[in-house]
Amino acid sequence: MPGTNHQVETQLLNNLPLSLRAAAEDLLKHNTLKTLLLMRREGVSPFLHKTYPNVNDIEWIKIINYVILTKVSYFEINNQFSGRHLDKLLQIAQDAMDLPDPNPINLYRATEHRYPVFAKVIKDIITLRQQQLKRLLAQKNVQAAKNA
Repeated sequence: MPGTNHQVETQLLNNLPLSLRAAAEDLLKHNTLKTLLLMRREGVSPFLHKTYPNVNDIEWIKIINYVILTKVSYFEINNQFSGRHLDKLLQIAQDAMDLPDPNPINLYRATEHRYPVFAKVIKDIITLRQQQLKRLLAQKNVQAAKNA
């Protein structure tokens, strides 16, 4: 999660209409990524509907997706992340971006100019994942050579 020197992608929420930003900021401040993913699947609570009565269901999905993407930009990607966790972050980001092609390179390209902080996180995930896969392949090759 962000430290004092960590950048977070703010442009995502800035692209929301002004009428939706308060709800988005509320979700960003008070909800975890896990909670947001549940909201995306199950809908927002009656409390949120009552708090923001002018936000319709379609707008809630848009808000939740933008907040999820912002939350993904919170992560400082490092070697402590397992391949499974990196793959899950990519899947979450791709789902929230609603891209038809699940290729993470396309996710990076779609965001690199408009959302540079978010795109850097995606690039770091891709790079680390590639390094992990190369190490796994090298280990398998060494093991295969020992067994031969």
